[in-house]
Amino acid sequence: MQNMVVIEFEDRKLVPLPPADPLRNYTAGETRGGVDRSDVKPLQIIQPEGPNFRVSGNFVEWQKWNFRIGFTPREGLVIYSVAYVDGSHGRRPITHRLSFVQMVVPYGDPNEPHYRKNAFDAGEDGLGKNAHSLKKALVSIGKDDGIKGYWKGNLPQVIRVVPYSAVQLFAYETY
Repeated sequence: MQNMVVIEFEDRKLVPLPPADPLRNYTAGETRGGVDRSDVKPLQIIQPEGPNFRVSGNFVEWQKWNFRIGFTPREGLVIYSVAYVDGSHGRRPITHRLSFVQMVVPYGDPNEPHYRKNAFDAGEDGLGKNAHSLKKALVSIGKDDGIKGYWKGNLPQVIRVVPYSAVQLFAYETY
């Protein structure tokens, strides 16, 4: 390396990239102009015996798991004091604190300008302050189960606990 001499060069066969997915970005211009589907039947969630979880303040009990949940302006969702209640050993601590502030997620689209974008080091920008409201989508699922977010300027409830089967919803950031 110090001599700056090429010792060996191996030319490999190029493998072509797959064709671009026309719905890769899920934008209105690429998804029938953003027209909502009208053929979807209404979803009704009922729990005649009540939910399978219990929320008391920011403490959540679900099956044999229990944990505390929070939401900070810098990190967004924070889960802490996670434990599993084992019949023979009692409450077994699993982890002290979990957050997604330093997670790197590449955008995954090789086309301009997306190839250079990724959700990286979101804590420095404030992942929590960039959270999107899902209030309209979740208001009909349950009005009493929720964890309050206590800081000025945010929605009354920024975290909702709902059954997985009730809504399969995701949100992502398009830069």
